[in-house]
Amino acid sequence: MADSNWDNTGAASPARPGLPGWAKLSIGCGVVMLLGLGTCVGGSLYLRRKIRQDPKGFERQVKGMARGMVEKLIKDDWAFLRISIDQLHTDEGAKAFYAANPKLKGQYPSEGEFLAASKGWKARLEPIPEAIPDLDSHDLDYQKQFGGEVVLGYRCTNGTRIRMVWDSPKIAGSASSHQLTEFTVR
Repeated sequence: MADSNWDNTGAASPARPGLPGWAKLSIGCGVVMLLGLGTCVGGSLYLRRKIRQDPKGFERQVKGMARGMVEKLIKDDWAFLRISIDQLHTDEGAKAFYAANPKLKGQYPSEGEFLAASKGWKARLEPIPEAIPDLDSHDLDYQKQFGGEVVLGYRCTNGTRIRMVWDSPKIAGSASSHQLTEFTVR
């Protein structure tokens, strides 16, 4: 006859088939690590082979990518430099340039001082080329601090150096940002 007590608390629960959860997680993480390591090794072997086959071609490709990124980064500031230098060749243009950049008052307290300085520059200022100089030429200097000032420097073919400093990076669609704070010609 069967036991009339149906309370089976003393009986052991049956074992679950398969691996425990921690073992499955460990195996999954190991597979991911091996795939990541294999990808890194495979990518480095591919690059090594590509560089050995055509080192000059690889160098041109990397420089081309870098040039594209630099041109995209500074094209607006370069255009501003070109327009500014064209303006500074006349007294009216220099007055308009000074009026459009009110933060230059820290460097040139009055319009008269700026005009006097610009008269000394006129003979040395050359038209700025439309194309941004090659990165290897050392004619271009561009510095951009995160959230801080932006510096653009250019060396003309006659050796004259032009340096422009803005108080912050240009923000698309904002007219108040990106104020010129320093303009130097040496």
